[in-house]
Amino acid sequence: MLGLHARNCSLMLERHSVEILPICGFASESTSSASVIRDRKSKKSKEKEINHTAVPIDPQEVKCDCIGPPDPESNLRITKFYIPPNETPLERQYRDARFETQEWNQTFWKDHNTKFKKLKEEFIRVRLREKYGNDTKDRKSLSADEMSEFYKKFLDDHQEVHKEYNREWYKKNANNLLLATRVYFQQRGNKQR
Repeated sequence: MLGLHARNCSLMLERHSVEILPICGFASESTSSASVIRDRKSKKSKEKEINHTAVPIDPQEVKCDCIGPPDPESNLRITKFYIPPNETPLERQYRDARFETQEWNQTFWKDHNTKFKKLKEEFIRVRLREKYGNDTKDRKSLSADEMSEFYKKFLDDHQEVHKEYNREWYKKNANNLLLATRVYFQQRGNKQR
């Protein structure tokens, strides 16, 4: 990647080591992986208290793509793509394609997980009523074997949806790989001049 600065990414990692992770590869040069792991373990109890969306990031400090915390609905980590000041049209096309793929993925998994949770809650409610009647004094749950019925039925019912998702995902990522290859050779050609 062009325009990446080790100092900026390591500084950003120090400020946001748990919340946001740079993916440009420079963090390991100035921050050892053992110290990052040790810092994460010591912050585990504090991590639950942190509001990840309230962490301000100065765009001037970050010169690489960054990965944020998991989205509560889709469970995907959103990538904030770095826009270099001298971005070529091809690099922009590649960044836009990656962003569109991420948005498509985010939408699919948000809808999928919402539907999954709704159907799971309904299944549990119906099965508990069948098993225990209206007795709700004690909090009861279903066994793993009973829940496996739901998981199998859900996967069987959504098999075509998952196949279509996989086909589309392969197409989008093949396109992204082709664009990445073109960007790589463009950058390599620019360096040789």
